[in-house]
Amino acid sequence: MNGVQIFCGLLTVTNEKGEIRVCALVATKAHSQFELALKKMRESLELYGHSQPSIFYTDNMADKAFLEASFPSLRENVVPVEKYSNLEPISRPPNVAVYVKNSSVAIDDAIRSIMDSLPEDGAGTIYVGFDTEWNVNVSERGFITGRGQTGIIQIAHENVVYIFQVYTPLSS
Repeated sequence: MNGVQIFCGLLTVTNEKGEIRVCALVATKAHSQFELALKKMRESLELYGHSQPSIFYTDNMADKAFLEASFPSLRENVVPVEKYSNLEPISRPPNVAVYVKNSSVAIDDAIRSIMDSLPEDGAGTIYVGFDTEWNVNVSERGFITGRGQTGIIQIAHENVVYIFQVYTPLSS
């Protein structure tokens, strides 16, 4: 508004079918920005007789307690990790390759290889995993005061994970 950015992100919650259940523009990544939206989602599921979420994916482990408070169903039938600490950690399968690309030509080539997996008539579907990362500015009191440009884009397709370094901040 008047040249000033109001929203820094879009919170989107989907169900297991990829259908959007919550979509909220947020001014910060603070939980208070989307607490009401999640409360309304929980109430709507209850009102119409749908089951509450049993699993939630997030890129921030700090969200765990907040999400469990928003959806107590996330705590049901959960076995603590400590119980199975003797098991081997999960690792990347040996047939999955990881490539880091940091030039526009290399990134274009990687995307082109994904697009080449589509049938020639264009009538196919491809599935990708997608994630982005950026730096955030935090005040001395722990509040997020801003965010940097997207620095990393990760795309997983078939047996390949691409890590695109799309922005590197100037060092001071």
